[in-house]
Amino acid sequence: MEIPHEFQAVLRRYLPYAGPGDLTPGDDLTSLGLDSMGVVQLMVDLEDGYDLELPDDILSEETFATVGSLWLTLSFLLDAARIGF
Repeated sequence: MEIPHEFQAVLRRYLPYAGPGDLTPGDDLTSLGLDSMGVVQLMVDLEDGYDLELPDDILSEETFATVGSLWLTLSFLLDAARIGF
């Protein structure tokens, strides 16, 4: 799974411990420094940047566990919005 650079750029603002180079799907968001305040701010940035509303039911540890789990959730929402769901 490839993680788009635009998504990585938004995400990196909340990952103080991320090193240089691309983020990988298995990178653990908590160990890279994402905390609960960062999750809230990140959600606002994602909503603004991708022009969508993130439903409350995606607020789970599983969604925000790794770079890949968050991207899969976001990409599913983007695809659903594109086809009108």
